[in-house]
Amino acid sequence: MILRRVHPAGAAEEVALDTESPGARDRLLEWYAPGDGERIRLNFVATLDGRVTGEDGTSGSLTAGADRMILGVIREHADVILVGARTVRAESYRLPRRTPLAIVTTSGDLTGHGFEPREGAPEVLVIAPETATDAVRRSLSGIRSTILPLPDRGEAATALEILGALRAHGAERIVCEGGPGLAGLLLAAGLVDEVCLTTVPRLGGSGIRLLADDDPAISRWAPRQLLLDDEGVQYARWTRRAG
Repeated sequence: MILRRVHPAGAAEEVALDTESPGARDRLLEWYAPGDGERIRLNFVATLDGRVTGEDGTSGSLTAGADRMILGVIREHADVILVGARTVRAESYRLPRRTPLAIVTTSGDLTGHGFEPREGAPEVLVIAPETATDAVRRSLSGIRSTILPLPDRGEAATALEILGALRAHGAERIVCEGGPGLAGLLLAAGLVDEVCLTTVPRLGGSGIRLLADDDPAISRWAPRQLLLDDEGVQYARWTRRAG
């Protein structure tokens, strides 16, 4: 697979990359390095009309080309991968190889995950109220995990509470992989520095939308990087405009 770096135009780096060539992953690590002071990224794959799940109800059926390689690169630049419990259940999430997974849940029910005990795998972090502790332990039986406690208020946590729990655990650079509700929560709080969006050339279907119905207020973003592959898939980085 050939990736062409079409933005920024005239960059000094090589602008075409064979993902099968030696050193391809190292080059992608350079291309996806976060900027100074950037702490929170959203990372999504979506269709042209903004659907983040395909025919099987998961994002996996949309993944194409070099997307899995880029996903791994983005994850490697993070201290933690943040995801909502609903996404873990619906997508039968698997344990990442390098970067710890952090799951936000109110109920503690993570039934349907795809985790398997694996030697050397990072522990799972679960951001949940203390009342959900027993449910978390039942759901993750046999999986190394740590609960990062949230206040017991009987309602969903705020974005600042979630990030506070992660930062108290030492996680600074965070990539959020959804779902739409959690992504919208971070956007509405103005906490997202960058959006990494893979767009596959498809329209239609009944997939879940990129953001929930209660979308946050409009914010403005600037293109930072754009890659294209042989199948017409776009891999974009967008950075928040100041003001």
